[in-house]
Amino acid sequence: MVRGIVISMFRETKFLLLCAAIGLFPSSAGLSICAAADAVTASPTLPSAESLLDAKLTDLADKPVSLRGLAGKVIVVVHQDRHSSEQNPVLKDKLSALSARFPNDLQIVALADVGGYDFWPAKGYVRDALKSLDSGGGALVTCDWKGAVRKAYQLRQKQSVVFVLSKGLELVSMTKGQLSETETDRVAQRIEAELGK
Repeated sequence: MVRGIVISMFRETKFLLLCAAIGLFPSSAGLSICAAADAVTASPTLPSAESLLDAKLTDLADKPVSLRGLAGKVIVVVHQDRHSSEQNPVLKDKLSALSARFPNDLQIVALADVGGYDFWPAKGYVRDALKSLDSGGGALVTCDWKGAVRKAYQLRQKQSVVFVLSKGLELVSMTKGQLSETETDRVAQRIEAELGK
């Protein structure tokens, strides 16, 4: 179920593309119909988790969400925009399996980078579209309306990023883009190692 929530992220926003095509939203809204996968780039030295932990995120009811409140669990944050939601389906399958095995120790967070839509009426449309993803599958669906995480970590658009936080809220893994089979296995093994601590 977690995979379904994460992999379907932004599939429900087809109406946004239609609205962009007919000119409902201004070009400054950041709507682009073209998407291209970016190559994987792994950081040799990991940045601090503080920017991720301090980002002003909200749930789908527009209530603040604090990742700090999840201390004591391994947290996997899958950061995506509407262009990168199809990346890493094998990893999402592995996350779903891990979530089923460790329901009390692992929290999957689907973080939607919706920074270009923080205006009326787009914000309401996006929130309504994402509500269909919150099906109780175990993933916490959150929104970053200011693009704070993307800006803080200088992330590229159209690129999925997977953050893994230890139970003590330290960033232990950060991968970008479409992962190879080996890289996918490495991320899953790192998550499982953190769960065993």
